Amino acid sequence: MVGLNIGIDFGSSSTVIAAQGKGIVLDEPTVIAVDRESGYPVAFGNNAYTVLGRTDDTIDVVRPVVNGVVSNYTMAEKLLRFYIQKICGNMIFKPNVIITVPSAATKLDRRTFIDVVTSAGAGKVCLIEESLASAMGAGISEKSLSGRMLINMGGGSVDVSVVTMGCISVSDTIKIGGLNLDEEITEYLKRKHDILIGPLTAERLKICLGSAVMRGEEIALVASGKSGLDDMPITFEVSTTEIYECINEKVNAMVEGICSVLEKTPPELIGDISDNGIVLTGGTSLLFGMDRLIKSVTGIDTKIADDPLYNTVNGILDITKNLGLLREGYDYQTIHQLN
Repeated sequence: MVGLNIGIDFGSSSTVIAAQGKGIVLDEPTVIAVDRESGYPVAFGNNAYTVLGRTDDTIDVVRPVVNGVVSNYTMAEKLLRFYIQKICGNMIFKPNVIITVPSAATKLDRRTFIDVVTSAGAGKVCLIEESLASAMGAGISEKSLSGRMLINMGGGSVDVSVVTMGCISVSDTIKIGGLNLDEEITEYLKRKHDILIGPLTAERLKICLGSAVMRGEEIALVASGKSGLDDMPITFEVSTTEIYECINEKVNAMVEGICSVLEKTPPELIGDISDNGIVLTGGTSLLFGMDRLIKSVTGIDTKIADDPLYNTVNGILDITKNLGLLREGYDYQTIHQLN
């Protein structure tokens, strides 16, 4: 096939791109900063993320992907165009793109992904479910007859699937992710302590202090924010217990969604999952104790994939090396074939 084969994991919090023969070539936030009056982009990815929470009223910082699906077509197209141009440069032939979608994505969501990627500069586009890509990245053969449960815990959603013989048997997408935990931390500090913080501080508190289970040892962190009383700078201390309590409801909602997929899974596959265990991927799976919480609730051994942040895109990379892994129904398409 003419043109560079590239794989894209276009997530709510970050975009990871791999190219055939080059490996992972880009890992940047799915964020774009635009001038509010003209709508013209002023920063992309890392540069836009740096100004998140630091801009005035003339600049909007936009996340074009929400809960794993495209929510702002125009900004998604501009951001992907920038990334594709950054990777492909002045190549004569347009690239062939494999991009992941949530397992529960609707036909409209899938069409939007193909439309956006094609408009951003791709020659042909192939969609593949996140869970199938994660399964390949975890080394699970598409020929395996035994059922496996893959849980991709991203910034905008949790994609839960039972995979067998290279197909998805049961799946669901829980529209809660790491970004929602950041929002809970922000709201908690505002409500309880009248302290205002930005999204970057909230994310840092989640990473350093957040947990899915109570920690055995209390840890505290000093951070900076703004007083809601007089709008003056303030330094405050927050503990692991506080962060655990404020995100606990959202974490439990994730686990309830996982249990609902297990409830819909046929008995034979439940037996396979009990034998094989549950595999976690995605950045939110790294939340302290997440694997232990899921194991305690489901009673099934749960482990985090060896490379959780890049597991999905590594699976896509395997496909670009061997396009024969694409089964019937996973074909490259152009925008003209959608009409």
